[in-house]
Amino acid sequence: MLQVGYYQLLQSCCGCGRVKLCLADELIGTQLNLTESSLIQNIVQVKGSYIYYQGEAIKNLYFVKSGSVKTIYFNENGDQQIINFHYPGEIIGLAHLNYSYHSTSAITLEKSVICAFSLRFILENCEKHPNLLTNLLNRFNTEIKHRHELLLGINHRIANKRLGDFLLDLINRQYLIRNKPIEFHLTMSRDDMANYLGLASETVSRVLSRYEKSGLILVNKKKIRINNLDEFVRFLS
Repeated sequence: MLQVGYYQLLQSCCGCGRVKLCLADELIGTQLNLTESSLIQNIVQVKGSYIYYQGEAIKNLYFVKSGSVKTIYFNENGDQQIINFHYPGEIIGLAHLNYSYHSTSAITLEKSVICAFSLRFILENCEKHPNLLTNLLNRFNTEIKHRHELLLGINHRIANKRLGDFLLDLINRQYLIRNKPIEFHLTMSRDDMANYLGLASETVSRVLSRYEKSGLILVNKKKIRINNLDEFVRFLS
């Protein structure tokens, strides 16, 4: 849980490298009635920290400034399903806006910096600042589309393509496509990937090995290197 005080630090967002991806960008320079309960910023969370718990009342929207987070659903029998992974520049909690409580728990996958915006504060300012509302709606639509595509992929694609699509999605969401070669670190475990994709963890490891033997990727524990993205995409098509 986030156990820190609130700070009136919106103006300090101007110097943040992620501000153009954040809700704060729509509010900087506007006339706001900032109170003590407006914002939390730069909350450092160690790996495995809960940002919020399933069933907890919704009070904030959370922006991932650095690190990564998974959202996970637990049913009454204790079974769990990973709903999504979240990376820098993304908002956590949008899918819960129709409810008064969180339907999932959010847990950091690594040391992360999370900015929390009071939901009441955001909603109060949507009417005054239409760009803020547009930002929220666009993010919400993107998240819903992503979930639909995931379900479609799970239902209709073999494991080989399912995992490949996951890696491509990770590359696109972290803006890595401009890098040549593309290198990234999997912050989630093989078990987490398998749970998310509806596969066995052994299958995930086997498919990654198959990619490597085909010369498509290089794997060093959790580090992945793709020398030729176009070739990798052609392999999956």
